[in-house]
Amino acid sequence: MKLSLLIAASFVAVLCSNADAQARKCTAPDGKVTYSDVACPDSTAAERTVETRGNTLDGSALRDQVQKDKAAATQVDATERERAAFEAGSRQQAQAQAAAAAKQEAQKAQSDEAAYGNCVRDVERQSVTEDVRAELFAACRTAGTSQRQSGVSDAALRECVRGVERTGAFPKDKARQIAICHGADVKPEPPVVVLRPSARTMGPPRVTTCNGNQCSDDAGQRYFKQQGTGLMREDGKLCQLGAGNTVRCP
Repeated sequence: MKLSLLIAASFVAVLCSNADAQARKCTAPDGKVTYSDVACPDSTAAERTVETRGNTLDGSALRDQVQKDKAAATQVDATERERAAFEAGSRQQAQAQAAAAAKQEAQKAQSDEAAYGNCVRDVERQSVTEDVRAELFAACRTAGTSQRQSGVSDAALRECVRGVERTGAFPKDKARQIAICHGADVKPEPPVVVLRPSARTMGPPRVTTCNGNQCSDDAGQRYFKQQGTGLMREDGKLCQLGAGNTVRCP
């Protein structure tokens, strides 16, 4: 029984202590204001009890805003990283495409140069005049493009050239046809009009007409101009153009 009374008394004392622990505003006779958690001295006047429990700052809203700002900043940072990664990927893809295109153009140029060289080599093997050779060399510049467009194989091209070389055509005709085998843009020759005389005069044949590199005599035979006064008859015989346009074939 005594123990229960003692516990009760202690509990009441604690409650009183907590009640007295509230801050009080005390004003002295000289007007000086003090705050105390005990009763104001007799020499001062207790104006009111200061409630301190309501002065605690509620930071929950501030913490929520901070969390929201942090989340927003994280999202912005992630978006920026994604954008930077996308732009870097786009640049790499564009660079790869440009490099592939440049490589393809370089290979195409190399192939065109090889096709031109092969065309010139095969044309040069034929005994033709300088002007014909220059004409066909210029035409050979289209060989590479023509071969790519037609898709002709190297084997088919070589067989075409060998087939022309086995014919009995004149060198000029062979050279032109060989250039065509390579895909050269060979322009057609203008037609040659041969005027055959009604009567053959006595003596050596005489050249009566010439058109470009081809000439004809009064007997209707064709000749192809060579170096200087040289002529090659259509049967392959080498001749010379003499005085009065006469043709002598020793």
